[in-house]
Amino acid sequence: MTENPRRPVASIHIESRECDPQLLERLTGATYFPERLLGATIVNTVLRGGGHVLYVTAPLIVDADQQVDYYVSLLSGGPSGTSEERRDARERVQLVSLDDVSSRWLSEKVLDPAGEQAATAREALRDFVKVHRSAGADARLSYFEPSRPLESLARELGVPGTQSSSVHIPRGSKHSSREIFAATGIPVAPGTGLCHSVAELAVGAAALVRAGHRRILLKIDSATYGGGLGNALLEVGDDVALMSGDALVEGVLAALPQATPVDSKISWDDFVGLLEESGVIAEAWIEGGDVSSPSFQGRLTEGGGVEAISTHDQVFGAQGQSYTGCVFPARVDYRSVLVDYGLRVGRALLELGVDSGEYGVDFLALRSEGEWRLWGCEVNLRATATKHPFTMATGLLGVAATHDGRLVVEGTEYVYQASDGIVAPHYRGLRPAQLIEAVTNSPLAYDPDRGTGVVLHLMSSVLHHGKFGALCIGTDHAEAAELMRRLRELADTLASGGRTGPTIPHSQTAPSPSPQTHRDAVMDAH
Repeated sequence: MTENPRRPVASIHIESRECDPQLLERLTGATYFPERLLGATIVNTVLRGGGHVLYVTAPLIVDADQQVDYYVSLLSGGPSGTSEERRDARERVQLVSLDDVSSRWLSEKVLDPAGEQAATAREALRDFVKVHRSAGADARLSYFEPSRPLESLARELGVPGTQSSSVHIPRGSKHSSREIFAATGIPVAPGTGLCHSVAELAVGAAALVRAGHRRILLKIDSATYGGGLGNALLEVGDDVALMSGDALVEGVLAALPQATPVDSKISWDDFVGLLEESGVIAEAWIEGGDVSSPSFQGRLTEGGGVEAISTHDQVFGAQGQSYTGCVFPARVDYRSVLVDYGLRVGRALLELGVDSGEYGVDFLALRSEGEWRLWGCEVNLRATATKHPFTMATGLLGVAATHDGRLVVEGTEYVYQASDGIVAPHYRGLRPAQLIEAVTNSPLAYDPDRGTGVVLHLMSSVLHHGKFGALCIGTDHAEAAELMRRLRELADTLASGGRTGPTIPHSQTAPSPSPQTHRDAVMDAH
């Protein structure tokens, strides 16, 4: 992320994740997801770009001052507040937090016409734009995905938004993705058209079984079910697969209710309701060799161009369907093809009338007989969960990716692992200030001279949910993985009583909610 030094940016961030509200209720720490870009925003816009940031959250950021001071000090390698430059940077960060722990979208909380806190927040936004625009700054509103509420707010403030128009949201559906892949010559798994009834789905799935596929992925055709959480896996046994004709269709129809949703809180009846409302597609489960899940991140520019931003290999939990983290960059074995396919999708989006904003493309990579082949999975017409680690890494290192998708500084290549799902029940009750102090006082701390180390994010959710995130930058994948392993060990030690941070009065610790399964814990809204 490179800012224009001749015209500093004044950026308002409302990084609202606008999944299905019921889904957000079930995702561990989902109300804190809008915080994920806080550190990357401070490093890029304030420290690198010399600009100003107003960052909006709800609920309140836990240990907000300590978190901001931590991010402001990352490039200096020391505690903040010890130099005029760091104090100046701290003053250019403004937080507006609403005390609202509900699972409503952040945009709804900010625009609530009856909320007193919301009204105060909107006044702060107007004042921020007025002050910095009068000083000649480039004022803008940054948000995570196309959003009708935030487009309205941008118009009210008289500033541009950073994502494509909300009229294009349907382009991010599963069925539309398959159409885009087909139009651009990108291979896709064998699949069905859009089905709006169980009977229609059974006919389509039976055709896949007839073609030899025993594992079939059912995908709800809605952009509001992110991270694979609208998927279900159907496994067809020999007793059904050996049938033919109408008997096969009836056998698949009888087997459908045994499909396993990625989100365990979705019953088959719920799935049928979503099928009838949004439609479902069925795809063959690709298997048969080494498999990975690469992704491409791109941007559509206002001048009608397409930019490649980054590539990653994604890390999944919950049946290999729910995003938990990523590795940068994607494997060199297929990276050039990944970029080619990602740019093809971007050009197709331009032809469909999408003229700005970020987008991501998810793929499945299969290695058979020593060769890798990519299959298109999904187009995300928004930012993705790889954005905050990538923008943090490029901001810290002060470089953009090379033409072949690497981060190189003075001949040294850097890679990273990132996770939004460092989670354990015994982490509940820890505070961000403790995590910060433990990491900064350890050998794991990010070293701006070496360009390696650990940077924390998503810290507020650790108090009540036992979950936080981190970026681990190394000069090779082994170093990055070792940093992540040692960070988990450090968190375990901290949680078990070897606390290096400030002592917390018992009254300030988090209550202990009912235990969650590992499957619940890994879920994330990619």
